[in-house]
Amino acid sequence: MSHHFDRSPHPLTTAKVAAQQLLTELPAVSQTTDAHTLFFDAPAQEFTQALPLGNGRLGAMCYGGVGGGRITLNDSTAWSGGPGSEAANTRGLKDGPATIARAREAVAADLFAVAETELGKVATAHTQSYLPFAELVLELDFGSGAQEAQTAQTAQQYRRTLDLRSALHEHSYTVAGRSITEQVYVSPAHQVMVVELRVMGEPLPKVTAALASQLRITAATSHPGAATLDLQLPTNAVPDYANPPTGVEYDQPGRESLRGAVVAHWQHDGTELSGGKDQHDAGTLAAAGVSRLRLVLATATNFVGSHLPLDPHVGAPLDHATDLVEAASALSSAELFQAHSSNHQELYERTELDLGSPTGDLEQPTDVRIRETPADPALAALLFNYGRYLLISSSRPGTLASTLQGIWNESMQPPWSSNFTININTQMNYWAAESANLAECHEPLFDLLESLSQKGRHTARTVYGLDGWVAHHNTDAWAFTSPVAGDASWGFWPMGGAWLATHLAEHVRHGGSEQFAAERAWPIIKGASEFALGWLVPQADGTLGTSPSTSPENHFQTEDGTIAAAGQSSTADLTIIARLFRAALELAPVGEPLTPQLEAALGRLPQIPVAPDGTISEWAQSYDQPEPTHRHVSHLYFAYPGETELTPDLAQAVARTLDARGDDSTGWSLAWKLALRARLKDTAAVERLLALVFRTAGEQRSPHAGGLYPNMFAAHPPFQIDGNFGFVAGVVECLVQSHTGHIELLPAVPALWPEGSVRGLVVRPGIVLDLSWSTETGAPTLLSARLRAKSKATAGPASVTWGELSAAVHVSDEGWTELFPADFSS
Repeated sequence: MSHHFDRSPHPLTTAKVAAQQLLTELPAVSQTTDAHTLFFDAPAQEFTQALPLGNGRLGAMCYGGVGGGRITLNDSTAWSGGPGSEAANTRGLKDGPATIARAREAVAADLFAVAETELGKVATAHTQSYLPFAELVLELDFGSGAQEAQTAQTAQQYRRTLDLRSALHEHSYTVAGRSITEQVYVSPAHQVMVVELRVMGEPLPKVTAALASQLRITAATSHPGAATLDLQLPTNAVPDYANPPTGVEYDQPGRESLRGAVVAHWQHDGTELSGGKDQHDAGTLAAAGVSRLRLVLATATNFVGSHLPLDPHVGAPLDHATDLVEAASALSSAELFQAHSSNHQELYERTELDLGSPTGDLEQPTDVRIRETPADPALAALLFNYGRYLLISSSRPGTLASTLQGIWNESMQPPWSSNFTININTQMNYWAAESANLAECHEPLFDLLESLSQKGRHTARTVYGLDGWVAHHNTDAWAFTSPVAGDASWGFWPMGGAWLATHLAEHVRHGGSEQFAAERAWPIIKGASEFALGWLVPQADGTLGTSPSTSPENHFQTEDGTIAAAGQSSTADLTIIARLFRAALELAPVGEPLTPQLEAALGRLPQIPVAPDGTISEWAQSYDQPEPTHRHVSHLYFAYPGETELTPDLAQAVARTLDARGDDSTGWSLAWKLALRARLKDTAAVERLLALVFRTAGEQRSPHAGGLYPNMFAAHPPFQIDGNFGFVAGVVECLVQSHTGHIELLPAVPALWPEGSVRGLVVRPGIVLDLSWSTETGAPTLLSARLRAKSKATAGPASVTWGELSAAVHVSDEGWTELFPADFSS
């Protein structure tokens, strides 16, 4: 087919004068390190040393390098399979409701193995996988002599940085008599990645840019100034733990898969060299005599929506990527960067955490600081700001939601398929979206929920014979909702949709509009509630329960030594349902027929069970725990992220449960425990957990001990981004809590943070908060606070507490209400 790049004249292929007009000065990058900068003094050698960029759809991991650099690329729509993947795996299910009934009967008879065998019959294979897309390799030739080659290995003043404020990656060095600077950003404004190269000194004899991909390349072309790849994605990508290990499959009969494209243009002040004439260099650009160069790259697929057919037009991805690159390439460097940075900063600059003067050496690379001064409060501020940056970069309106790895993945069979694991991990990705003032970044999750609520109705009817909609342990870009094959502890868990649906209510509680509440939140929450009402079954004592019932990924042990996962009425099930029903009652329109059923069912849910040892029981019956330090603490859901106001007795039971589980765990579990301990106002435990968060990943022997990789990605291990996002949520809980109807300031600030300030947090019912404090005298002393309503709908009276003191204030949307210690009284 004919592409736009063959047109003439065009800015990409015209004379040097046109290129020089567009290649205006690069943006200046600060050479200082602060709570908004990651810094390294060497190129990355592996994925967890590289630095992430993204605009919610296009993701890039920048490795840097002397003599060029490698950038791996992701597209959030690049998944294996297609809209019919789940249906292709579930065609054999015929008697789901009867199978569930047999499993329930087996649980009642304590025949747990029989129950789990029955549950295996309603499971399908697996979700599809989020995949790597392509990579760009830039190679700089400094000259053919031996001395130049030797010098290239001994570059001086190497510096690699990620500036969170401007979402800009830079690496620079001096080599062979030249100063080289390369800057990269991924623009949300123009949906492209931009690479800017500047050479101070003699122009480079040769520069090469090559596109490659782990996906199937169906065509690769090179034109003057432009290179493209056409890609085919697999019809199926099986998790690496699957049995049988079928791996990555293409061209399965009767199955769909995506098409994709990568398009790269460059402009420079050198001379274009021939490229793409032979098969081996197709997709490659080359130029000589280069001092300035700008490369603009876009990706695209024919993905349309999670439950919609693929775009049937074969050339759609290439056409779309071409249009994006052409539009961006017609602008100057200054225009491109200004549009990018303004768009990014509109979100990033809303909120900022400052934890005072650093105790470590800011001249050290970030990974060295983590290793040598992990308790430095400046590192905690950096990790908080980094978490916000990662959410902005991986979840934007109109994109897919953030996966287990955000939008950054290097493997064709990534850990746990890099999918949406919805028994904690996807939810944790978005715990801080509202409170960190990034409500827009929450929208991709709402879009996913809408798709799940549509496809999940079929699953509810087919598997359970129930109304409403359901989703289980994990999902994918195609809104997979079935139980998955595997151990019942994670394969069978029909509460994923119910938990996710409460995120809609949290958006409303943080100032979401009445229109959102009525048109988006209520229909989805109503459907999840309809399923939950049907799933509850009467118990002998008159309460309602669930059966079969699992508690995510955990097991229990009976008196005779039987280890099982499916029992009756897990605490997670019932507390998630209770929170869902309360949200439904808040949002239900006047006269809604479902309201009396919700109220009656909510009144029949049992109290949170406390075991004889004083801990929270994970199931209705107190069983022994075969894995007492299990990473999931699902039975504490009611305490966080739930909104139960903890009585002293209940708080004590939560604390004992956490004590029994132990502090150490995976990265995301550490973040959950951090938030839970903050809810308990246990600052000593918060400090212990912070020490575990800021370990260097890999130094622990345990496969379930988290920490931070050199690039500050959180380790499960391996890398899972929920630990980064969960940390932000945990820090917010230390600084302010608003789940019980009043705004509580500084409830769990650790002594590790002797001074600090935060601006731009959002608390319920939609109030923006700034505050500052000092802990030099022991307990945190409030220095000042100010509040402003997000809208007229959230303006009004508010109760604010600080320790044992309180203040009643009126919060306006037209100006700040300021509070000082003297404004509080006992």
